[in-house]
Order: sequence, then structure tokens, then C-alpha cells
Amino acid sequence: MKFIVLLFSVLLQRQTKQSGYQRSNGWYLRLLKPFDLAQMSLRGQVVAFTLLVVLPSVAIGVGINQLSGVLGSVLSIIIQVVLFLYILGRDDFSSRFNDYKTCWARQDYQGAYHCAQQFLSMEEQAQSQTPLQLHKKVQEAIVSAWFRRFFAFAFWYLAAGIGGALFCLLTIWFFGVAQSLWLKSLLHGLAWAPARLLAVSIALAGDFVQSFSTASKFMLDFESDSQTVLYATMFKHDQRTDESFDCTQAVAELEAGNQLMQRCAVIWLLVVASLTVFAGI
Repeated sequence: MKFIVLLFSVLLQRQTKQSGYQRSNGWYLRLLKPFDLAQMSLRGQVVAFTLLVVLPSVAIGVGINQLSGVLGSVLSIIIQVVLFLYILGRDDFSSRFNDYKTCWARQDYQGAYHCAQQFLSMEEQAQSQTPLQLHKKVQEAIVSAWFRRFFAFAFWYLAAGIGGALFCLLTIWFFGVAQSLWLKSLLHGLAWAPARLLAVSIALAGDFVQSFSTASKFMLDFESDSQTVLYATMFKHDQRTDESFDCTQAVAELEAGNQLMQRCAVIWLLVVASLTVFAGI
């Protein structure tokens, strides 16, 4: 059933995605507002987290598992597809790079920099002083977006059902308001396994000889965050200098990076399909 839900959700997302789409989380922020999480004690934050993250996730997961029979199974699939599609969002992130790639095609560094401001943080923009540095930051942004918008949620859906994926999303929103160290550690824990599985997928779908040794080194590393793992696996062997950087290569490299993430997604779907057939998940 999980394969069916995942496949339908991905297909619907591809058909309904919109450039600049923003998932509506205003309703959840309104629920958090009365708690004043930033000023709350650790115990108070834990209580609020339990009420507003843990309990809803568990309730939805248990409720869906209670649906049985043919009608219940169909209803369960529909509910899960709708919820998972909401969790994934419908932002066509890849389309944001079209203007950026156009600028590189005509070797317009200033235009590329202004386009990149749409998806790079201020800190990343400040660090991007040369065309090569800017290009590397945008390449990393593509990988990070794929991980945060698909692979992390897909992993927790497969591991713990729709309740697990919802728990991941609500934890991210809760952390955005509370900004507590214990929540940051929790998010690090949530990203640990999916980041390493994606790193292995990158090696399998990309340059296995160069990437797999790097990915395997992180398998028992509990300190490195997801960005470090993914960036090292994909870009460790990129030793170019500013002098050797060719702007015309940027377009092809961005497209290649995006296609690599798509191949990784296909690998995950094939693995889930195999588990469905042989293990009945």
C-alpha cells in the first residue's frame, strides 16, 4: 500500500506543481501563537510539542490503521495520498533555476547572482563572491531542496507511515517558532538516516567509484549533519578553480544534478516496489 500511496503522490505532485507555490501553514502557526514558545521553559516546550506534534501525528497514524476492509483500504489510500501530497508541497522548485540557467548560458554573472537571490540565504549570498562560488552554492541548494522537500518525508513515510511523515513536517514548523537546541538535535536525528541513504543512492545513480567511498564513511558518523553528508558525496571531487571555471558548463551541470536527484527518487521507488512485492509492506 505504501508504494501505491508514494507513487500516486509523486505523480499528482508532478501534474499539479506550481512555480512559487507555498504550502499553507498559517493554521498551524495560529495554533502555536498562544504558547509563546520562544520564551517558554524546556518543560513547557516539551508539553506543547507533545500536544501539537506528537499527539496529532499518532492520532492520524492510528486512525488510518484502523480502517479495514475493501472500503476502508480505499479510503485509507485516498486520505494518505491527500495528506502526503500536502506534506510534499506542490512547489516546482526546478523551474526557479530556469532564469538562472539562462543567465549562465549568456555568461551573465550579475544576472545569475540576482536570480540566485531567490533561493539562497543572505549568508550564502555573502559567501558567493565569484562565479564558481555562486555556482557551487546553487548546486548545493538543489540537493538540499530535493532532500528537504522529498527524500526526508519519503523516508519517514516508509518507516512510520503517514504519521511519521506528518511528525517530521510538524517538527520542522515547531522548530521554526521555538528555535530550541533540543529541537535542533531532534531534527538532526530525523535527518540522519535519510541523508545517508540518499548519499548511497547518489553513489549508485552517479559516479559510484568516486562517491561510494565517501558515502560509506558517513554511515556510522553520528555528528555530521545532512548537508555535510550530501555535499561531500556529490561535490568532494570537484577541484576546479576560479580560473578554470567555464560559465557554459554551469547549465549542463545544474541539469545533470537535477537529473541525478530524479534517478535517486526512481531508485527509492524501485526499492519500495520490491519490498512491496517480496515483503508485503
